[in-house]
Amino acid sequence: MGQAALRNVNEMRPQPEKVTFSFGKNWQRFLDRCLTPERECIAMNSIRSFLELKDLQGRSFLDIGCGSGLFSLGAYRLGAQRIISLDVDPFSVRCCQELKRRVGDPENWEVISGSILDDALPAQIGTADVVYAWGSLHHTGNMWKAIRSSCNLVARGGLLYLSIYNKVEGRGGSKFWLRVKKLYNRSSWAGKRLLEGLYFLRYGFLSNVVSLRNPWRHLRDYSGDRGMNYWIDVRDWLGGYPYEFASAAEIFRFCTRDLGMELVNLRSTNTLGTNDFLFRGKE
Repeated sequence: MGQAALRNVNEMRPQPEKVTFSFGKNWQRFLDRCLTPERECIAMNSIRSFLELKDLQGRSFLDIGCGSGLFSLGAYRLGAQRIISLDVDPFSVRCCQELKRRVGDPENWEVISGSILDDALPAQIGTADVVYAWGSLHHTGNMWKAIRSSCNLVARGGLLYLSIYNKVEGRGGSKFWLRVKKLYNRSSWAGKRLLEGLYFLRYGFLSNVVSLRNPWRHLRDYSGDRGMNYWIDVRDWLGGYPYEFASAAEIFRFCTRDLGMELVNLRSTNTLGTNDFLFRGKE
């Protein structure tokens, strides 16, 4: 085949979507400007509350898609025996390494650059008593494989704390936001700031005014139930691509029927947010 013909064939092939957003760079802003002892405490308590455990003494903790490293830090504060923080974004890895450095670079905390989709990963890190995959697997580009791989890293009788975006049908649902995320990643710096401002106007300002709440107080006091920051979360939501989603029932069936896990805790939503699951592995 001639070069011209080969070029025409390549041009006909669908091109991968452009991804210009870095979770890690977003988390660097969070660490530099927003992280406080209060936010650390909220994050730590979010782990303890959903796991329904007083602490993590004697347990190993695997943080898949560790992002800022805040929840790996929470596991360290809760006394985890061994902590492994995993992320494919080099900036997220640096964030997590920085938090590790701030608490004295403990030997029982390892930060690894890698992907949950890597088939060689289990041999590298082994299993963990608690596998924490909050809001990360739906950004891998192969969510179902990522969930399966995460389940395979749960030690016998161990726990999987899994958080996946809910599937919402119809106008303003998941497919609409998939298009918005693609647009955000294709946009220039100015275009991204415009989309962030429009998001705040619609969902941060007007929604609070309609509900007779002070939008500026909402912005000032925002931390969510995980110790986050409003603008960090906005960028995370708009820029987070690849973006996959599933209903709570779909995740439940896959993890219980196909993977043999047992559901022990659930926090579900009817919004575009996440459904949170706690599964227990086979004894």
